[in-house]
Amino acid sequence: MSRSWGRFWRVLGSLCGITAAAEAQSLPVAAPASEHFEVALHARSMRASARAEQAAWLTLTLPLDELALPRIAQQPVGPPTPAPTPSALPVAPPVAPPASTAPLVSFAQLRALTEFSRRATVVALGVAGAAAERRRLDSLASRARASALLPELRLRAARNTDQALRWVPTTDDPSRITQADGAGLVLEVSATFRLDRLLFAREELTVERVRQQAGEERLKLEARVQSALLGLFRAHQLGCAGEPDDPKAAGQVIKGLELFQELDNLTAGWFSDQAASFGRAVWGFPEAVLGVCSEPLPPSAAGATNPVASLENSE
Repeated sequence: MSRSWGRFWRVLGSLCGITAAAEAQSLPVAAPASEHFEVALHARSMRASARAEQAAWLTLTLPLDELALPRIAQQPVGPPTPAPTPSALPVAPPVAPPASTAPLVSFAQLRALTEFSRRATVVALGVAGAAAERRRLDSLASRARASALLPELRLRAARNTDQALRWVPTTDDPSRITQADGAGLVLEVSATFRLDRLLFAREELTVERVRQQAGEERLKLEARVQSALLGLFRAHQLGCAGEPDDPKAAGQVIKGLELFQELDNLTAGWFSDQAASFGRAVWGFPEAVLGVCSEPLPPSAAGATNPVASLENSE
């Protein structure tokens, strides 16, 4: 029984020695210290002239140093500033209500203008490729997180030579020493999984920055379309409010044509196709979008012609 236990402890001690040696010699392959939650698998095979060793081990990296980072202290909030008393507030003189006038814009025009503005914005965003850009950024973020399932592989191969002196005493020569030369080949491979990337990848910060820039450009495009559409409506209203021979009215017509061209460029020709329906929905006739103030009259039928007296009766 004691012989079995002794054999067990010798085997266990040899296994611990092999593992410690493998960990000591695998330091060049180990990844540098990082701030990631990592699970790494290592394997090592060494063959020498007199021995052969194989080892495999698992390492787990926990970034516990982030727990010791200093926290941002909250600044104490002072007492609120007392509101001024009603007696200290300046009293504005009463303003007379404005006289009742007819509204410049009707509810029907407002609804038509809002609906057409929404449609023009959607078309302009489609022309600029906003939806495709959003899908591309979402794909980049998801692929950055999914990359945690692919390990980082590291390979190492080394050849070493050693010389060992052995004391082999004999009866004739008690101090006999022999020299043994050996050559060995060491192969190591490591696979590291960064599991924290499943929840958050550092590349997502760049993706979010690009997404924010794309969102700002999208808002600028929407504001540009809406401003051009409202400017076209304003130019028509101001041009038709004055006298027909007023030079300002002609300037408003030219401004409206410039905004018409801008909207047509932003929507890739969609606005020119829908301009007639826009003028009909907002002002009641299609020509209004071109700066015409009143609906043109339909062509009247040709009047009846009177018979011409013959030459014989004229005598």
